[in-house]
Amino acid sequence: MIKLKTEADAHLVLSWISDISDQKTNEFLSQNGSIATIAQISGKKPENNAEKRRLARLSALNHIDYLKELLAKETINYISPQDPQWPNQLIDLGSNSPFGLFTKGDETLLLNESISIVGTRKSTVYGNTIAAEFAFDLATIGFNIVSGGAIGIDTSSHHGALNAQGKTICVQANGLSKLYPSKNDFLFQKISNVGLIISEYPPGRNPVKNYFLDRNRIIAALSKSTIVVEAAEISGALSTARHALRMQRLVMAVPGSINALTSEGTNALIRNREAESVANLEQILELVLPLGQIP
Repeated sequence: MIKLKTEADAHLVLSWISDISDQKTNEFLSQNGSIATIAQISGKKPENNAEKRRLARLSALNHIDYLKELLAKETINYISPQDPQWPNQLIDLGSNSPFGLFTKGDETLLLNESISIVGTRKSTVYGNTIAAEFAFDLATIGFNIVSGGAIGIDTSSHHGALNAQGKTICVQANGLSKLYPSKNDFLFQKISNVGLIISEYPPGRNPVKNYFLDRNRIIAALSKSTIVVEAAEISGALSTARHALRMQRLVMAVPGSINALTSEGTNALIRNREAESVANLEQILELVLPLGQIP
C-alpha cells in the first residue's frame, strides 16, 4: 500500500481513488482520520463495483509524490477540509461533503458570497439573455456567480459575470486535466485566469452521468441562493434546486411561458412554492440582502 505520512496526503489519495463521497466512508473518516480510512479501504473486501474501482485505483498508486507531480504539471491545486481555503458552506452537505476539491484559479473566491445560476442546456434566447443579465448585475455588485460550465444557461451565466469584470466559479463533473464540454475551452481559460474552476474528481477522470448529478450538490452548497432560469420538467438544474432546498437555502426561479417546455420545471417550482418568482435584479436583492441594504 502507498505510504502516507500526513492526513493531508491521505485526503489527496482518498479524493484520487473515489467516485463519490459516500456516507459510510465519510462517517469513518470523521471519526478516525484519513490515514486510517485509507488503511481500512486497503484491508477491506469490496462489497460493490464502486468499492472495487476504489481499491483497484489505490492498489495502482505507488508514491504520493507521483500525484503531486501530476497536479503540478497540470497546474492543478488540491485543498482538503483542513485547509484554510476550504469553504465552510460545504459543511451543510454533512456526510455528502466532498473529500476534497481540485482547483484551477483563485481559491480565495471560495470564501466570498456566491449565488448560483443554473438551467437547461437546451436554452432559448429568452433564457440566455436573462441568465447573462442577472449574472452581470449580481457580479457587478460583488457576488460570485457559480454554475456548471455546460452549454446553455450555465455558459450564459459565466459570460455575464466575466463581462461585468466580476468573478465566477465553474464546478466541473470530471477531472480538470480535460474540461467539459470542449467547445467551451475558451470560456474555461478565461475563468481559470480570473475566476475559479473546481472539481471533486482527480485529473484524468472522465465525466459520467451520475457525476453531473453529484456535482449539483456542490453548486447548491457553495451558494447562499440558487436561481433557476430555464428548466424542463426533468432537468439537472432541478436537482440543484432540490439540493439547495434540502439545505434550507433560498431558491428562486424565472417564470416562463406556459407553452415552453424549457419553463415547465421553473414554473412548477414556483407553483409548488419551492421557489420565489423573480423577474429582475431588485426582486432578487429583496430576497438575498438584509432589509435596508438594497442598493
